[in-house]
Amino acid sequence: MDYETAKEKAVRYLVLALRTEEEVKNKLRKLNVEEGIIVQVTEYLKSIGYIDDEKYVEAYIRQCINIPKYSKYEIRMKLIQKGINKEILSEKLEELDNCDYENKLIDKLLKGKLKNMEPLKQKAYLYRRGFRTSWFNIW
Repeated sequence: MDYETAKEKAVRYLVLALRTEEEVKNKLRKLNVEEGIIVQVTEYLKSIGYIDDEKYVEAYIRQCINIPKYSKYEIRMKLIQKGINKEILSEKLEELDNCDYENKLIDKLLKGKLKNMEPLKQKAYLYRRGFRTSWFNIW
């Protein structure tokens, strides 16, 4: 596949949703694009602002704040799986500390899913989900 075709395929992939650089590279690899062309295409897309991992992380974190579902640890792991640089993650995840995100999520879980569980099982569930043990002193 030549450069122009690969670029067109990548742009079509990006039109559907925000994607990380690694996701675009993986998509192009699945289409059997040569590694040199993949690098050229991703550099071009980054230069015009179609790929921006920092913006992707910010949008993902905003979504998580609006709909609390995952612990901070789970968010970190999901973003690492998408190929986000750990330095970007550390910087951007500080937002979750500032907005009291985990407290809100724990409250939501305790009032809903964990409502009828005994305290030890609640703590075990939260621990498996990646919540810090310091939160367990709430009870």
